[in-house]
Amino acid sequence: MDNTDNLVIPKWVSFTKEWHTKPYPDISPSRSGLSAAGKNVVITGGGTGIGKAVAIAFAQAGANSVSILGRRLDRLKSSVIAISAATQSNTQVLYRKADLTEHAQVQDALASITSAVGKVDIFVNNAGALPPPGLVAKYNATTFMGAFEMNVLTSLNAIQAFIPLAGADPILLNISTNLAHVRPMAGMPAYAASKAAQLKMVEHFAVENPELHVVSLQPGVIATEIAGPDSNVQGQDEVVELPAHFCVWLASSEAKFLKGKFVWANWDVPELLQRAEEIRDSRLLTIGLAGVAM
Repeated sequence: MDNTDNLVIPKWVSFTKEWHTKPYPDISPSRSGLSAAGKNVVITGGGTGIGKAVAIAFAQAGANSVSILGRRLDRLKSSVIAISAATQSNTQVLYRKADLTEHAQVQDALASITSAVGKVDIFVNNAGALPPPGLVAKYNATTFMGAFEMNVLTSLNAIQAFIPLAGADPILLNISTNLAHVRPMAGMPAYAASKAAQLKMVEHFAVENPELHVVSLQPGVIATEIAGPDSNVQGQDEVVELPAHFCVWLASSEAKFLKGKFVWANWDVPELLQRAEEIRDSRLLTIGLAGVAM
């Protein structure tokens, strides 16, 4: 294989029999059981794509406040307009400009948010980047390591800034990717390696802070700005509202059994709930070495 043209998404294996590509009633932000009333929500990378959709969903769920972080003011401002228009509640919508590769900027942004609305109850670690495809043997080393800066360093800065400002019973939703745990797919080494490292870092963070409810999420194959105008990945059929609504469900009391787990937004919530005790009390939906349960 000498090129990575027209990368094709393989047929995934699902944990649940039902496979979703669009939102459905069980994860609707308008469901009373999924209300985010009284909660302060912060989303990194909230100016576009999945982050913007997640912000809209939590506003629809009646959150006390929804705050977004990002580097581009124009995207943040347009996102705030969309978030505000999507809610009929009194949700406060804030934005703060911050380069997530700069720890001080992230720290200052979160401090500014909490001074305005109070402690952070739900933190959605979403910001990241999709480096260009390529083969390991020919990949530019600077570009490769840049993926770690955009996917690992940004997350490190975000969660370090979040933890001292977290409220009671805080929730961290980590937007990850299936490429961090599935069998290798030729052409995506930088993205897969950096997101696998990010996932492992978040797992350690969760163990170090047991008071946190941490869940990692594969959002789906979503056609968003992160892929760039020349995205050549085929097989995209999920809509961005699916992971957004799924995040609202993950932050609800119904999903407490998923603490420390890795889930896909495509999986069926009723089926997951039917297996709640089995999932909670086992190593199901955790990352490890097949055949070695440790």
